[in-house]
Amino acid sequence: MIDLLAWNIGNEDVDCFVTVMKAKDIFQLSEVSRASEKPEDGYQRLLNIKRAQDIAAYLDEGNIIPGAIILSARKEYNLSFDKANNIISFHENNNEKLLVIDGQHRLFGASMAENDILLPVCIFKGLDLKQEVQYFIDINSNQVGVPKTLRIELLKFLSEPESIEATLIKLFRELSEDIESPLYGKTSSTVSIPGKLSHVPFQASLSGLIEGRILNSFNYDNKKKIIINFLSATSRVLKDIEDTDKRLITSVFFQALFKIFETTCSLSLTFYKNYQEESLYKILSGFNKINFEAHRGTNTQNIKALSDDMLQLIELHVKMLETPDDLLG
Repeated sequence: MIDLLAWNIGNEDVDCFVTVMKAKDIFQLSEVSRASEKPEDGYQRLLNIKRAQDIAAYLDEGNIIPGAIILSARKEYNLSFDKANNIISFHENNNEKLLVIDGQHRLFGASMAENDILLPVCIFKGLDLKQEVQYFIDINSNQVGVPKTLRIELLKFLSEPESIEATLIKLFRELSEDIESPLYGKTSSTVSIPGKLSHVPFQASLSGLIEGRILNSFNYDNKKKIIINFLSATSRVLKDIEDTDKRLITSVFFQALFKIFETTCSLSLTFYKNYQEESLYKILSGFNKINFEAHRGTNTQNIKALSDDMLQLIELHVKMLETPDDLLG
Protein backbone atom coordinates (compact mmCIF):
# COMPACT_ATOMS: atom_id res chain seq x y z
CA MET A 1 0.00 0.00 0.00
CA ILE A 2 1.18 3.52 -0.82
CA ASP A 3 0.20 6.31 1.60
CA LEU A 4 0.61 9.94 0.61
CA LEU A 5 -0.26 13.33 2.01
CA ALA A 6 -3.13 14.75 -0.05
CA TRP A 7 -5.94 17.29 -0.04
CA ASN A 8 -9.48 16.92 -1.32
CA ILE A 9 -10.28 19.99 -3.43
CA GLY A 10 -13.46 18.49 -4.87
CA ASN A 11 -17.07 19.49 -4.33
CA GLU A 12 -20.36 17.86 -3.36
CA ASP A 13 -20.54 16.01 -6.67
CA VAL A 14 -17.01 14.68 -7.11
CA ASP A 15 -13.87 14.11 -5.05
CA CYS A 16 -10.63 15.46 -6.47
CA PHE A 17 -7.45 14.71 -4.54
CA VAL A 18 -4.26 16.71 -5.00
CA THR A 19 -0.95 15.11 -4.12
CA VAL A 20 2.63 14.62 -5.28
CA MET A 21 3.89 11.27 -6.56
CA LYS A 22 6.97 9.77 -8.15
CA ALA A 23 6.46 9.46 -11.90
CA LYS A 24 7.55 5.81 -11.87
CA ASP A 25 4.92 5.02 -9.19
CA ILE A 26 2.17 6.75 -11.18
CA PHE A 27 3.27 4.85 -14.28
CA GLN A 28 2.92 1.52 -12.46
CA LEU A 29 -0.49 2.39 -11.05
CA SER A 30 -2.06 3.86 -14.18
CA GLU A 31 -2.92 3.19 -17.80
CA VAL A 32 -4.20 5.12 -20.79
CA SER A 33 -7.51 4.41 -22.49
CA ARG A 34 -6.71 4.96 -26.18
CA ALA A 35 -9.37 5.62 -28.78
CA SER A 36 -7.33 3.71 -31.38
CA GLU A 37 -7.09 0.60 -29.19
CA LYS A 38 -10.59 0.71 -27.68
CA PRO A 39 -12.89 2.32 -30.24
CA GLU A 40 -15.91 1.59 -28.07
CA ASP A 41 -14.71 3.43 -24.96
CA GLY A 42 -11.17 4.80 -25.43
CA TYR A 43 -10.66 8.54 -25.58
CA GLN A 44 -6.91 9.31 -25.40
CA ARG A 45 -4.80 10.25 -28.42
CA LEU A 46 -1.84 8.17 -29.61
CA LEU A 47 1.38 8.52 -27.65
CA ASN A 48 4.14 10.43 -29.42
CA ILE A 49 7.29 8.58 -28.33
CA LYS A 50 9.63 11.31 -29.58
CA ARG A 51 7.78 13.93 -27.55
CA ALA A 52 8.01 11.75 -24.43
CA GLN A 53 11.75 11.21 -25.01
CA ASP A 54 12.24 14.97 -25.34
CA ILE A 55 10.43 15.48 -22.03
CA ALA A 56 12.63 12.84 -20.37
CA ALA A 57 15.79 14.56 -21.62
CA TYR A 58 14.45 17.95 -20.50
CA LEU A 59 13.79 16.64 -16.99
CA ASP A 60 17.17 14.90 -16.76
CA GLU A 61 18.79 18.28 -17.45
CA GLY A 62 17.34 19.44 -14.12
CA ASN A 63 14.28 21.26 -15.43
CA ILE A 64 10.83 21.07 -13.87
CA ILE A 65 7.43 20.67 -15.54
CA PRO A 66 4.86 21.96 -13.04
CA GLY A 67 1.64 20.91 -14.81
CA ALA A 68 -0.41 18.31 -12.93
CA ILE A 69 -1.14 14.80 -14.20
CA ILE A 70 -4.94 14.28 -14.17
CA LEU A 71 -6.02 10.76 -13.17
CA SER A 72 -9.34 9.00 -12.66
CA ALA A 73 -9.99 6.38 -9.98
CA ARG A 74 -13.18 4.68 -11.08
CA LYS A 75 -15.58 3.22 -8.53
CA GLU A 76 -13.93 -0.19 -8.88
CA TYR A 77 -10.52 1.19 -7.91
CA ASN A 78 -9.59 0.61 -4.25
CA LEU A 79 -8.63 4.11 -3.16
CA SER A 80 -9.24 5.48 0.32
CA PHE A 81 -8.81 8.88 1.92
CA ASP A 82 -8.32 9.66 5.61
CA LYS A 83 -9.94 13.08 5.88
CA ALA A 84 -8.72 13.70 9.43
CA ASN A 85 -5.05 13.24 8.53
CA ASN A 86 -5.20 14.13 4.82
CA ILE A 87 -3.76 10.75 3.81
CA ILE A 88 -4.65 9.07 0.52
CA SER A 89 -4.00 5.32 0.24
CA PHE A 90 -3.47 3.21 -2.88
CA HIS A 91 -4.12 -0.44 -2.05
CA GLU A 92 -1.84 -3.09 -3.54
CA ASN A 93 -4.60 -5.66 -4.13
CA ASN A 94 -6.06 -3.51 -6.89
CA ASN A 95 -6.85 -5.32 -10.12
CA GLU A 96 -7.89 -1.99 -11.59
CA LYS A 97 -5.69 0.84 -12.81
CA LEU A 98 -5.92 4.59 -12.49
CA LEU A 99 -6.77 6.09 -15.88
CA VAL A 100 -4.83 9.05 -17.29
CA ILE A 101 -7.21 11.84 -18.33
CA ASP A 102 -4.51 14.40 -19.12
CA GLY A 103 -0.71 14.46 -19.11
CA GLN A 104 0.19 11.12 -20.72
CA HIS A 105 3.28 12.53 -22.46
CA ARG A 106 4.55 14.24 -19.31
CA LEU A 107 3.95 11.06 -17.32
CA PHE A 108 5.58 8.73 -19.83
CA GLY A 109 8.50 11.09 -20.34
CA ALA A 110 9.03 11.53 -16.59
CA SER A 111 8.89 7.76 -16.06
CA MET A 112 11.61 7.34 -18.73
CA ALA A 113 13.90 9.87 -17.05
CA GLU A 114 16.98 8.56 -15.26
CA ASN A 115 16.14 10.60 -12.17
CA ASP A 116 13.21 10.01 -9.82
CA ILE A 117 10.83 12.74 -10.96
CA LEU A 118 8.13 14.08 -8.65
CA LEU A 119 4.93 15.20 -10.34
CA PRO A 120 1.86 17.04 -9.05
CA VAL A 121 -1.21 14.83 -9.42
CA CYS A 122 -4.97 15.43 -9.38
CA ILE A 123 -7.05 12.28 -8.88
CA PHE A 124 -10.78 12.30 -9.56
CA LYS A 125 -12.66 9.57 -7.69
CA GLY A 126 -15.80 7.84 -8.88
CA LEU A 127 -16.07 9.19 -12.43
CA ASP A 128 -17.74 7.06 -15.07
CA LEU A 129 -16.59 6.87 -18.70
CA LYS A 130 -18.89 9.69 -19.82
CA GLN A 131 -17.57 12.02 -17.11
CA GLU A 132 -13.94 11.12 -17.91
CA VAL A 133 -14.47 11.91 -21.57
CA GLN A 134 -16.15 15.21 -20.68
CA TYR A 135 -13.19 16.24 -18.49
CA PHE A 136 -10.76 15.19 -21.23
CA ILE A 137 -12.63 17.32 -23.78
CA ASP A 138 -12.98 20.28 -21.40
CA ILE A 139 -9.30 20.28 -20.44
CA ASN A 140 -8.01 19.95 -23.99
CA SER A 141 -10.54 22.34 -25.52
CA ASN A 142 -9.90 25.16 -23.09
CA GLN A 143 -6.12 24.97 -22.96
CA VAL A 144 -4.72 27.70 -25.22
CA GLY A 145 -1.33 27.10 -26.75
CA VAL A 146 1.25 29.87 -26.64
CA PRO A 147 1.17 31.64 -30.03
CA LYS A 148 4.31 30.98 -32.05
CA THR A 149 4.94 34.70 -32.50
CA LEU A 150 4.91 35.15 -28.69
CA ARG A 151 7.30 32.20 -28.25
CA ILE A 152 9.71 33.92 -30.66
CA GLU A 153 9.33 37.23 -28.81
CA LEU A 154 10.15 35.52 -25.49
CA LEU A 155 13.39 34.14 -26.95
CA LYS A 156 14.88 37.59 -26.35
CA PHE A 157 15.22 36.57 -22.69
CA LEU A 158 17.02 33.32 -23.57
CA SER A 159 19.10 34.04 -26.67
CA GLU A 160 22.76 35.04 -26.63
CA PRO A 161 23.01 38.79 -27.45
CA GLU A 162 24.88 38.23 -30.74
CA SER A 163 22.90 35.19 -31.88
CA ILE A 164 20.82 35.21 -35.05
CA GLU A 165 17.65 34.82 -32.94
CA ALA A 166 18.50 37.86 -30.80
CA THR A 167 19.47 39.90 -33.87
CA LEU A 168 16.18 39.12 -35.61
CA ILE A 169 14.11 39.96 -32.54
CA LYS A 170 15.96 43.29 -32.17
CA LEU A 171 15.59 44.02 -35.89
CA PHE A 172 11.87 43.20 -35.82
CA ARG A 173 11.33 45.60 -32.91
CA GLU A 174 13.42 48.43 -34.36
CA LEU A 175 11.86 48.21 -37.82
CA SER A 176 8.49 48.64 -36.14
CA GLU A 177 9.67 51.61 -34.06
CA ASP A 178 11.77 53.43 -36.69
CA ILE A 179 9.66 56.06 -38.46
CA GLU A 180 11.88 55.69 -41.55
CA SER A 181 10.91 52.03 -41.85
CA PRO A 182 7.97 50.88 -44.02
CA LEU A 183 7.15 48.50 -41.13
CA TYR A 184 6.72 51.39 -38.68
CA GLY A 185 3.71 50.60 -36.49
CA LYS A 186 2.79 47.63 -38.67
CA THR A 187 4.03 44.67 -36.63
CA SER A 188 2.72 42.58 -33.76
CA SER A 189 5.24 40.82 -31.54
CA THR A 190 2.97 38.71 -29.31
CA VAL A 191 -0.11 37.69 -31.31
CA SER A 192 -1.10 37.31 -34.94
CA ILE A 193 -3.37 40.21 -35.93
CA PRO A 194 -4.87 40.87 -39.39
CA GLY A 195 -3.10 43.82 -40.97
CA LYS A 196 0.05 43.35 -38.88
CA LEU A 197 3.27 41.45 -39.59
CA SER A 198 4.19 38.95 -36.86
CA HIS A 199 7.50 37.40 -35.85
CA VAL A 200 6.70 34.13 -37.66
CA PRO A 201 6.91 35.25 -41.33
CA PHE A 202 9.60 37.78 -40.41
CA GLN A 203 11.88 35.09 -38.98
CA ALA A 204 11.03 32.67 -41.77
CA SER A 205 12.05 35.33 -44.29
CA LEU A 206 15.25 36.63 -42.71
CA SER A 207 16.75 33.83 -40.61
CA GLY A 208 18.72 32.51 -43.58
CA LEU A 209 19.71 35.97 -44.85
CA ILE A 210 20.98 37.82 -41.80
CA GLU A 211 24.36 36.09 -42.13
CA GLY A 212 23.99 35.33 -45.84
CA ARG A 213 26.25 36.39 -48.70
CA ILE A 214 24.91 39.98 -48.88
CA LEU A 215 24.48 40.94 -45.22
CA ASN A 216 27.27 38.88 -43.68
CA SER A 217 29.97 41.52 -44.18
CA PHE A 218 27.96 44.36 -42.61
CA ASN A 219 27.52 45.35 -38.97
CA TYR A 220 24.05 45.44 -37.44
CA ASP A 221 23.27 49.08 -38.25
CA ASN A 222 24.19 48.67 -41.91
CA LYS A 223 22.24 45.42 -42.18
CA LYS A 224 19.23 47.27 -40.86
CA LYS A 225 19.80 50.14 -43.31
CA ILE A 226 19.98 47.80 -46.33
CA ILE A 227 16.79 46.05 -45.24
CA ILE A 228 15.00 49.39 -44.78
CA ASN A 229 16.18 50.46 -48.25
CA PHE A 230 14.91 47.18 -49.69
CA LEU A 231 11.53 47.48 -47.96
CA SER A 232 11.18 51.15 -48.90
CA ALA A 233 11.93 50.38 -52.55
CA THR A 234 9.38 47.56 -52.47
CA SER A 235 6.80 49.85 -50.86
CA ARG A 236 7.22 52.29 -53.77
CA VAL A 237 6.78 49.52 -56.36
CA LEU A 238 3.62 48.28 -54.64
CA LYS A 239 2.21 51.81 -54.64
CA ASP A 240 2.98 52.02 -58.36
CA ILE A 241 0.97 48.82 -58.89
CA GLU A 242 -1.89 49.13 -56.40
CA ASP A 243 -1.72 52.71 -55.01
CA THR A 244 -1.04 51.18 -51.58
CA ASP A 245 1.69 49.13 -49.96
CA LYS A 246 -0.64 47.13 -47.68
CA ARG A 247 0.51 43.95 -49.39
CA LEU A 248 4.01 44.46 -47.97
CA ILE A 249 3.05 43.16 -44.53
CA THR A 250 1.10 40.13 -45.71
CA SER A 251 2.81 36.88 -44.77
CA VAL A 252 2.91 35.36 -48.27
CA PHE A 253 4.22 38.44 -50.04
CA PHE A 254 6.77 39.24 -47.33
CA GLN A 255 8.24 35.74 -47.49
CA ALA A 256 8.21 35.70 -51.30
CA LEU A 257 9.87 39.12 -51.36
CA PHE A 258 12.84 38.08 -49.26
CA LYS A 259 13.41 35.03 -51.41
CA ILE A 260 14.59 37.50 -54.07
CA PHE A 261 16.46 39.77 -51.64
CA GLU A 262 19.98 38.58 -52.41
CA THR A 263 19.46 38.49 -56.17
CA THR A 264 17.98 42.00 -56.11
CA CYS A 265 20.88 43.33 -54.05
CA SER A 266 23.41 41.68 -56.36
CA LEU A 267 21.76 43.26 -59.40
CA SER A 268 21.70 46.64 -57.67
CA LEU A 269 25.40 46.37 -56.97
CA THR A 270 26.15 45.29 -60.54
CA PHE A 271 24.19 48.07 -62.24
CA TYR A 272 24.41 50.90 -59.71
CA LYS A 273 27.32 49.96 -57.43
CA ASN A 274 25.30 50.44 -54.23
CA TYR A 275 22.35 49.22 -52.13
CA GLN A 276 20.58 52.56 -51.96
CA GLU A 277 16.79 52.73 -52.01
CA GLU A 278 16.67 54.34 -55.46
CA SER A 279 18.93 51.68 -56.98
CA LEU A 280 16.94 48.84 -55.44
CA TYR A 281 13.72 50.49 -56.64
CA LYS A 282 15.00 50.52 -60.23
CA ILE A 283 15.66 46.77 -59.99
CA LEU A 284 12.44 45.87 -58.18
CA SER A 285 10.36 47.91 -60.63
CA GLY A 286 10.74 44.91 -62.89
CA PHE A 287 7.86 43.11 -61.16
CA ASN A 288 5.40 46.02 -61.57
CA LYS A 289 3.47 44.05 -64.20
CA ILE A 290 2.84 41.10 -61.89
CA ASN A 291 -0.64 39.64 -61.60
CA PHE A 292 -1.16 39.18 -57.87
CA GLU A 293 -4.56 37.60 -58.48
CA ALA A 294 -2.75 34.56 -59.86
CA HIS A 295 -1.08 34.05 -56.47
CA ARG A 296 -3.83 33.72 -53.89
CA GLY A 297 -2.65 30.66 -51.91
CA THR A 298 -0.89 30.75 -48.56
CA ASN A 299 1.23 27.61 -48.51
CA THR A 300 4.94 27.17 -49.19
CA GLN A 301 4.32 26.22 -52.80
CA ASN A 302 2.43 29.45 -53.46
CA ILE A 303 5.10 31.54 -51.74
CA LYS A 304 7.72 30.00 -54.02
CA ALA A 305 5.54 30.47 -57.11
CA LEU A 306 5.10 34.17 -56.30
CA SER A 307 8.82 34.71 -55.72
CA ASP A 308 9.66 32.83 -58.93
CA ASP A 309 7.25 35.03 -60.89
CA MET A 310 8.69 38.22 -59.38
CA LEU A 311 12.24 37.09 -60.09
CA GLN A 312 11.45 36.16 -63.68
CA LEU A 313 9.95 39.60 -64.32
CA ILE A 314 12.96 41.30 -62.73
CA GLU A 315 15.40 39.26 -64.83
CA LEU A 316 13.53 40.27 -68.00
CA HIS A 317 13.55 43.88 -66.83
CA VAL A 318 17.30 44.10 -66.17
CA LYS A 319 18.06 42.84 -69.67
CA MET A 320 16.76 46.19 -70.89
CA LEU A 321 18.93 48.19 -68.50
CA GLU A 322 22.18 49.67 -69.71
CA THR A 323 25.16 47.50 -68.84
CA PRO A 324 27.66 49.51 -66.79
CA ASP A 325 30.52 50.45 -69.13
CA ASP A 326 33.07 50.45 -66.31
CA LEU A 327 32.13 47.02 -64.98
CA LEU A 328 35.58 45.66 -65.83
CA GLY A 329 37.49 48.83 -65.00
